[in-house]
Amino acid sequence: MSADDKQPTFFAETATTTTNEKELAVNAQLGAQEQHELTVKDSFRLYRPAIAWSFLFSLGVIMAGFDPQLVGSLVAIPTFQKQFGQKIGPNEWVVAAKWQSAFNLGVPVGQVVGSLGVGIPLDKIGRRWTLACCCIITCIAVALQSSSQNKPQILVAELVNGVVLGAYPVIAPTYISEVTPVVFRGFAAAFVNLSFVIGQLVASGVLAGTQSRTDRWSYDIPFLVQFVFPIIILCLLPWAPESPWWLVRNGKDAKAKKALTRLAHPSVDVTATLAHIKLTTELELEERSSATFADCFRGTELRRTTISTMVYAIQPLAGNFLVIGYAVYFFELAGLPVNSSFYLGVGLLALGFVGTCLSWPLIKVTGRRRIYNWGLVTLMILLLLIGILDCIPLKAGDLGPRWAQAALMVVYNFFYDLGIGPLCFVIISETSSAKLRGKTIAIATTVNALINVACAVGIPYAINPDQGDLEGKLAFVFFGVSVPCLIWCWRCLPETKGRTFNELDVMFQKRLPTKEFKTYVVEDDMAFHVYE
Repeated sequence: MSADDKQPTFFAETATTTTNEKELAVNAQLGAQEQHELTVKDSFRLYRPAIAWSFLFSLGVIMAGFDPQLVGSLVAIPTFQKQFGQKIGPNEWVVAAKWQSAFNLGVPVGQVVGSLGVGIPLDKIGRRWTLACCCIITCIAVALQSSSQNKPQILVAELVNGVVLGAYPVIAPTYISEVTPVVFRGFAAAFVNLSFVIGQLVASGVLAGTQSRTDRWSYDIPFLVQFVFPIIILCLLPWAPESPWWLVRNGKDAKAKKALTRLAHPSVDVTATLAHIKLTTELELEERSSATFADCFRGTELRRTTISTMVYAIQPLAGNFLVIGYAVYFFELAGLPVNSSFYLGVGLLALGFVGTCLSWPLIKVTGRRRIYNWGLVTLMILLLLIGILDCIPLKAGDLGPRWAQAALMVVYNFFYDLGIGPLCFVIISETSSAKLRGKTIAIATTVNALINVACAVGIPYAINPDQGDLEGKLAFVFFGVSVPCLIWCWRCLPETKGRTFNELDVMFQKRLPTKEFKTYVVEDDMAFHVYE
């Protein structure tokens, strides 16, 4: 019998089961029951330290939202255009499409390397040290950006920064899913998306405040602001507890118990939680002892990797790279004044912030699958409307259809951050197995980055006036790509709300059909199963 075909039995039914194994299983079952009985209010009261440290790890994601937003909007700053662009008319400059693509490629290309490579240090040196190393590299990259004198130096800085910007979205959901209770896991994972939005919003706000300057501080100040986030993390990180899941997998049970104690209120008995972690880890090792990238594509792990990858890939495929990354530049090309374009960009991201905050109560009462699927449907409708409005012939001085397009892009970002934006990080943190979580999220982030690379190359040529000049008609392309994505979601995206990692392991190992995930009842003695 192969490892992938092993069927669950139970400690109670296994003659060779030892007393210690039975005790571990009983405590693990108690731990699972405690997780199900915990309310959101209880989690705030009993697991406040875990929630606080989760937010610290999410600060890294703010940088992953800040830099791409910054680079995407730099090309709309008159001083930057004059310094690094080419003259196309009286007092009019534009950054060449090839250099726009190059600047926007820097981060996604670096992310491919960073998201794949970060899985190694995550497993070898842990979550804390990996985050610390990334913050140091970010400081180096920001120093390169702010001292740039030419376009190649900016590109090199973006490539260096891109490596760690690919790592932050892997580190944060990995740590968050391992330290927060089940009832709060959705909120904490959704905060990863909020961190992206905060980064984008801060970048847009800073740019709106500096874009009217006539010196290089108009773009150097936004670069330098990035120093704030890694410095905060590096100052607080020495006091952050390591992930107890990582400690258990590395045979450091005593340190894992100490970490659990620091992550919870003193009144919480962490013995049951530790037993649950140990049992889940042992069960995953029984199925497969190795933990390589290749294992993510074997047996039941293939399904889990596919789900995690698809929900992350759908984000750029549904047009978020165009709407968020190029909003300000698109507004300018559409004929809106520079100041109005920047303020609209800030409004777009501010509404996204509100959407992400509203997603939290929605996550509490509604399933992951429903929010994600209907969120995608809403975005597709908005993309179709944006494209249709671009087909309306404009009369001289009539900017009505362009303002309508701009309004729809703002609404798009609201629904994106209400639905598929935050839900992506909830789903990938719950769907990936504990043993391969870092690697699974790394693969999903890499695929997302590769799609962003394609967007970074293609979008400037598609919308630039000296190239394709498609402007809003590009929304039709993303609408068409979203159709097969929606079909996949309805057929393959399971419901994971309210499930412990152990329960999800059982359901994936049983190869349950997608439609049964929501209603399937895991046996009461589920915690006792091992593998023959």
